[in-house]
This record gives sequence, structure tokens and C-alpha cells, in this order.
Amino acid sequence: MTETAVSEKLTTRYTETELICPKCKARWSPVVANFVNFETDPAGREGMLRKAMHHAYCPACKFHVDVDHIFAVYDPDSNTVVQVRPKWEFKAGGGEEIYWKRLETLLLNWADHDVKVDVVFGFDELIEKYLGGEEAVGAAMARAKQERSEGLESGTIVKQLAAARTGSSTA
Repeated sequence: MTETAVSEKLTTRYTETELICPKCKARWSPVVANFVNFETDPAGREGMLRKAMHHAYCPACKFHVDVDHIFAVYDPDSNTVVQVRPKWEFKAGGGEEIYWKRLETLLLNWADHDVKVDVVFGFDELIEKYLGGEEAVGAAMARAKQERSEGLESGTIVKQLAAARTGSSTA
């Protein structure tokens, strides 16, 4: 695989998913993550720590919906791709064969890359295993509070910190 193809595969990608409100049956399409590269998208990582990703509110009745969308993250510090599956799926049953098949597909998808691969179930397990646990959540929530008090857009501080680490300017 070419270096360009590798870098494209490790690029953060978001998409839309269609939802139907369980309360009023309205349809809408919120944005969800398909793949988040922690190095190039520090705000995506921050959204996970703040548990602000994959939530939506019905535009018609404002009903809150958790969006069960399977996605993956890449942590360049540990050179690991982690697939994040819905928490409920861990004990959902449906037979071991389907889970082994999903794992095999994930491993084959990354076989031509020099990365470790793992699967977690839900944001809590992702945070605990790969994002620094409750200490990192506390720091992210403190940044969120500071952003609100200063009238900054969500994720601004972590983007500034990442830019300072890499020596680049903020966008």
C-alpha cells in the first residue's frame, strides 16, 4: 500500500446517519464519526472524553437520542486502531460466530498496516483503556467549563494545546 493510501486510511472521517425519533417519528441526519485520528483531530478525542459524541436531539421535539454507530479511532502514540462498538453489544448475544467474523473483518481491514488493533464496547471502555481514564475526563470537562466561561467554541483549547505541541498555528 502506498504512503498516500495509508495516510488517507488514517484520516478522520465523519458522515451522516439517518435517525427516526422514537417519540415523534421525525427524520433527520446527525453527523457521526466513522474514523478519528487523535493526532489530526484532537477535538474528536476531546468529544469522546466529554462523552459528547454520537448524541442527537430531534429537531422537531428535542428528544435526546444516543446514536449507536460503530466507529474506529487511531492513536498514533500507541500506534493502535481501536474499533468502538455500542456498549450493549458486549452482552447482546446473537452467537459467537458473528463476533468472530466482525473481528476477523476488522483485522483483515488493517492487515496491510503496521498497527495494533483492538475492539472496545462503549465510550467508557475506550476512555479507560486508551484515553487516560477519569483523570483525562476531568481535565476535558475543566476545559469545557473554561471554554463556556470564555465564550469559546467547543474544542478550542485542546486544538490550541495540540498546535502548541506540534509548533503549528491554530486554524
